[in-house]
Amino acid sequence: MNKIEFLRHRFIEQYNAREFESAIKTGEVLVREHWHNYNLWTLGYANDLYNLGCIYDEVGKYDRAAELYSDSARQISSIEGESRGLAKRLTRLAIVLGRLGVTEPAFFMHSQVLSIYKKRVIRYSAIYANSLYNLANAAYESSRRREALRYHLDALKIREKLAERTGDVSDVVDSYHSIAFMYESDDNCKKAAAYAEAAMIVAEGEDDLYTSACYYLADLYERTEKHSDALEIYDKLQDAIARQASREHSVYLNIANRRANLFAQMNRPKDALLCYQEICEIFQSTMGTHHIFYANCLRNRGIIHIVLDEDIKAEPLMLESMKIRRDMDEITTEIFFLLNMYMRNKDHEKALELLVYALMRSDENSLDFSKLIDNLTQAFSSTITNTSAEEMIPLIKALNNKEKLIPIISKWNVWEIS
Repeated sequence: MNKIEFLRHRFIEQYNAREFESAIKTGEVLVREHWHNYNLWTLGYANDLYNLGCIYDEVGKYDRAAELYSDSARQISSIEGESRGLAKRLTRLAIVLGRLGVTEPAFFMHSQVLSIYKKRVIRYSAIYANSLYNLANAAYESSRRREALRYHLDALKIREKLAERTGDVSDVVDSYHSIAFMYESDDNCKKAAAYAEAAMIVAEGEDDLYTSACYYLADLYERTEKHSDALEIYDKLQDAIARQASREHSVYLNIANRRANLFAQMNRPKDALLCYQEICEIFQSTMGTHHIFYANCLRNRGIIHIVLDEDIKAEPLMLESMKIRRDMDEITTEIFFLLNMYMRNKDHEKALELLVYALMRSDENSLDFSKLIDNLTQAFSSTITNTSAEEMIPLIKALNNKEKLIPIISKWNVWEIS
């Protein structure tokens, strides 16, 4: 075994073990060694360049990946000409260039790949359909929208025929979604919805794929303000997840949260509140109460109670949420809502206590709390706090009263450590 063979064997072992850092070091030594052995510039060298490029690609170092894919393509071209091996390398190079925002060369290379496959592969094959799909995406990125749609539709026809033989509809769903996205970006929401609906129908019976297709269509309905249609999909999907898995499943919880947010947008706060209460109960029984998602749910419930003018129910939920978040420096939202609530109710004592607590924490979360204090001291007329400056003057004056502040600070210090 010569040095190149030894390095290649070691490189492939590290690559297969996903020891990328070690594989990159070995691969770079291997590539340099090739430069001292011109007689070994063979198919093996082209593959070494390609494999090293794949690792750089996987770890997100796209510039170096592009160099290696390009060198590998040149080597394979000199050996095989316009082969499937060349098309494979050009495809990876084009995708990396697209990620780097180099759209025109990416489109050109995908076009070149398609022309190679026209000669080398069967038209109704997965590899040909994937090439059309990649070319469509590259065309879209380079502002060739009509061409992009045509390529996507051509890819869809092939993928549909392949699905009839194999039963695998994942690529078909992917094409439907890509076409739906293109129509949506052109503000043709009716056609976008038609393709998204077709994707959901095709995916039925494939649990994960169906869930994804439902999400896509419901999200499209939400963006186009068809809230009732979105809600209908979420209801069906939630029932299906409850039957197939359980109410504790992460997908079920995600859907419940989406339904709650949707009810809030539809001005149905009581329905939203029921959803948030269910989520809280599930979290409480499965993940406990000291969890950021549980805190989110408490806060959302508090906000809904404020909307329903049920401040007495909102306050303990907001404070409990703050207690969970206090070590995460993420309690600004609760402070805004509570302060607004206290000022609306003319409860200046509690407003002062909360303001003192915000100041106490300002060093820990300076940006958010500096913004909070700025809003409080400069007219108090943000979208959240509609309190006039005159109403806040007693609070600002009280901040200079050390005797009054000592018990307040003591109270919050005890709350912090409890």
